[in-house]
Amino acid sequence: MKIKYILGLVVSYFVLSFTALAYINISPTTLDKNIGTGAYEEFTFYNNTSVPMRYKLSVIPMEDKSVKDMSKWVEVYPKVVTVYPSSNETFKLYVQAPKNTADGDYGAFLNIRQVSAPKLEGDAGEQNVAAGMMVMVNVNMGLYGYVGDKIPTVETTTPVVVRDGENQKLQMEIKNTTNRLVRLKVEVKSKKNYFYKVGESRVLRGQTLVYDHLIQKMPLNEEAKEIVITDTETKEVIKKVAVK
Repeated sequence: MKIKYILGLVVSYFVLSFTALAYINISPTTLDKNIGTGAYEEFTFYNNTSVPMRYKLSVIPMEDKSVKDMSKWVEVYPKVVTVYPSSNETFKLYVQAPKNTADGDYGAFLNIRQVSAPKLEGDAGEQNVAAGMMVMVNVNMGLYGYVGDKIPTVETTTPVVVRDGENQKLQMEIKNTTNRLVRLKVEVKSKKNYFYKVGESRVLRGQTLVYDHLIQKMPLNEEAKEIVITDTETKEVIKKVAVK
């Protein structure tokens, strides 16, 4: 399956702001880790407003045929987070797949509900989220994990770098040939040995990404030498491909 890679969807922060009182700013926005050995992540809510924000967290199944369900294995603590003005608060998430879980890609949604409660002082625990609260934002954030090979593998077409106005653009395809998902970082290495980022993306088992995107901040007088593809989880280089 070929997926056109959309650079704008790859973000480090997820921000929703509907009104001054309806607001979500969270980082990171991905998991993409090995749940066979146990995947741990800390997420942080940021509050840049002048009013307290309270979020209630729960895990629900992901109705997506391209991944298997892992919602029953996800632990979140705490389940209610209050963030006061000009501050941030962190919650923890852990996923452990049972032994003998089949190789492949797994997913679940982290449901984030911003609620207004009649009481914000004192304990910010779940017992205070009771009668009188109002749900202001209800968002599902996708969580993905995998069970499978430790070292990922990919296949690529020959990359081509072309001029696009006052910028340079990378054109190539990357296919995930691993038995599980991989999160990739793609960079262009110039003949002067400078690195220029193209972007990051999750590639599910068997998927092919079609790149036709600008190379960030690469001058027109800089000549591309090779494409470097890195596993964002391990920071290890998966493949280097010479540019045509």
